Amino acid sequence: MAVKFVKICGITVPEQGKAIAQLGATHIGVIFFKKSPRHISLEQIKKIKEVVPKDTKVVAVTVNPSEETVEKLLNIVDMIQFHGDEKIEFVSKYPEEKIIKAFRIKSEEDITRMKPFMEKGYKILIDAFKEGKYGGTGKQINPELAKKVVNSYEKVILSGGLSPDNIENLLNKIKPYGVDASSKLEIKPGIKDIQKVEEFIKSALNFYKKGKEGEPVNKTD
Repeated sequence: MAVKFVKICGITVPEQGKAIAQLGATHIGVIFFKKSPRHISLEQIKKIKEVVPKDTKVVAVTVNPSEETVEKLLNIVDMIQFHGDEKIEFVSKYPEEKIIKAFRIKSEEDITRMKPFMEKGYKILIDAFKEGKYGGTGKQINPELAKKVVNSYEKVILSGGLSPDNIENLLNKIKPYGVDASSKLEIKPGIKDIQKVEEFIKSALNFYKKGKEGEPVNKTD
């Protein structure tokens, strides 16, 4: 199993973005949503993009943006993560290789909402549901529910309360396409504990490298 997607999200400092990429993260996440404590400006996003190695993709996370905002972000970053209530009609304006659609899930009924995006081939990120919050809560996702989503579609990224302490167990149990972590790796919102990040990435890479012997690691998927 090649490494496909190991994302560290909520980066606010260029130096941390560069260091985390060098530790092996395939994707670096930045937040462009003013209600988030990890929100940064377009100018700050540019500075992070400039220092991150080219084989590590920068993903801008946004919530219910306008088309204008999406275009501005795509002029800077590699990918957009829609983390709000965006409909397939809006998301399908953009190529699947540049998009992640996030869902906060609390029941099997939520899988039905994902199906139009699955049919178009978009990467799906699943996060724990918390009323009135669009992510970054540290709340752990229900593993059994997450497993059902992963069993129904190949390109599912697991997030929601992932940490160095639980990542190995959750990966072995759920076996997602990729993982995404943020708040459990922080000293405070937007500032990562690099030791925790290193432990997390190491565990994730070890899991994804367990596949066929000699299969190449792909950091650009």
